[in-house]
Amino acid sequence: MTTSSTLSLFQNGTLADVHVPAFSDYVWMRPAKARREAPADDLQLVTTRDGFERLEGDWNDLFDRAGRSDQMFQSFNWLWHWSNHFLPEGSSSLAIVTVRRNGLLVAVLPFVVERVMGLKQLAFMGTPVSQYGDVLAEDLEDRDVVLMCAVEFALRATRADALRLAKVRSDAKIAPALATLGTAVTSVEEAPYADLKSAGSFASFEQRFSNKCRKNRQRLTRRLDERGAIALDWTLSGCAAADAARTTMVLKRAWLKAKGQVSRAFADRRTDAFFADACAGLQRPTGTQVSLLTSGGEIANAAITVTCKGRQAVHILAYGMKFEKNAGGVLHVEKLVEHAFATGVEVFDFLAPRHDYKIEWSDGAVQVADYAKPVTLAGKAYTKVYLGFVREGLKSLLKLAAKRRSGPLAMLQSALRLVRG
Repeated sequence: MTTSSTLSLFQNGTLADVHVPAFSDYVWMRPAKARREAPADDLQLVTTRDGFERLEGDWNDLFDRAGRSDQMFQSFNWLWHWSNHFLPEGSSSLAIVTVRRNGLLVAVLPFVVERVMGLKQLAFMGTPVSQYGDVLAEDLEDRDVVLMCAVEFALRATRADALRLAKVRSDAKIAPALATLGTAVTSVEEAPYADLKSAGSFASFEQRFSNKCRKNRQRLTRRLDERGAIALDWTLSGCAAADAARTTMVLKRAWLKAKGQVSRAFADRRTDAFFADACAGLQRPTGTQVSLLTSGGEIANAAITVTCKGRQAVHILAYGMKFEKNAGGVLHVEKLVEHAFATGVEVFDFLAPRHDYKIEWSDGAVQVADYAKPVTLAGKAYTKVYLGFVREGLKSLLKLAAKRRSGPLAMLQSALRLVRG
C-alpha cells in the first residue's frame, strides 16, 4: 500500500505544502522564479544506498571536472567506504542532494540526517573520518544561489531541526552560501599546510630550517639508528596495509590513553575497519596509504596519508610509546615530505588542528570552522545553548580533566564519549 506525506516546497515563488508519495528518493523540479532567482534545475534528495550507488559514474565525472584537491573527502570512493562502515545500523541516514541542469549533474551535496539528543540535524557524510566538509559543484555563475537553494531544499525535505556542518574550510565551495544563509560559526580551528610547489625541491625546502634544526634531526636519526637499524616501508598494500592501518590505530589509541585524551573517532572501532579497508585499496581506491618507520624491526612511528590531485594530507600520525623520546614522528614527517617531493605532490596538508610541530613545516594555515543554523524551536535551543555554550564548556573541562587525570573531572571523558556531536 502506498502512503503519502506532506513536504513543504517552493512552487511558483511561494512556499506550499504538497503531498508526495512515500518513496525514498524525493525529486523537486524548482521553477525558474523560485525565491533565490536561480535558473530551473532538477533537485533530487537521495536517501537510499542503492540511490547513492547509482550516482557513482556521474559523481566521479563531476569530481574529475570540478573537484579540488582539498575535496578528497568528498570523492565517491571515500564516501563509499564510509558508508560501508558508518551507515549500517548507525544513527544517521542518507540525505544526498543532487542538482542537474539540462540533465548534467552540476552539484552534489553529500548530506546525512543524524539523530542527536532527540533531534534531527542535517550534516555532512564522512563523520568522524573526513577532515574537510564541503560540496561538489561546477563553477557556475550562479553557483552560490544554486547551493543555497539546495541546502534549503534538503532542510525542508528532511524536516531537520538544525543544520550542522563541520570542518568547512574558509575557501570551501559551500562557504559563501552558508554565510548568506545566516549560519553561525560554533567552532574554529586552523589547518597548516606546506606549499611544496613553491620550493621546487626538497633540498630547497630544507633551507627554510636553520642549520641547528637540520643538525638536530640528523642527530635524532643517528640516535634512533643506533638503537636499531631504521627502515621505512612505503610499499604496503592489500592485507599487509590493512594490518598496518589497524596497528596505527592501536598506537594512536595507546597514546591518547597515556595523555588522558578522548577522541570521538578513535573511540569508535568502526574507524579501524574503515582505514583498514581504505589503506588496503582492494576496492574503489581512495588515495589512502599507510607507511611504517621501524627501528630494529619494531614500529617506531606509523602514518596514514590521503593523496588527491596533487595534495597529500597527513591524516594520522602515531608513534610507539617506548619510542616517545626518540622523535620518530619528527623523522617520519621529514621522510613524508621528502617522499612527497619525489612523487610530485604540490601541497602537503597537515589538516586541523594547529600544532607547533605542524607549523614548523608549514607555509601557512587555512581556517576550518563548524557552522550551525536552527530550523525549529528545538533546533534553536540545541544550536544556541548546547553548540554555542555547553559543548565548548565540556571541552574546556575535559582538557582540565586530562591534566589532572583523577577526581570527578576525569568522569567527563566518559561523558564526552556519549555526546555524538
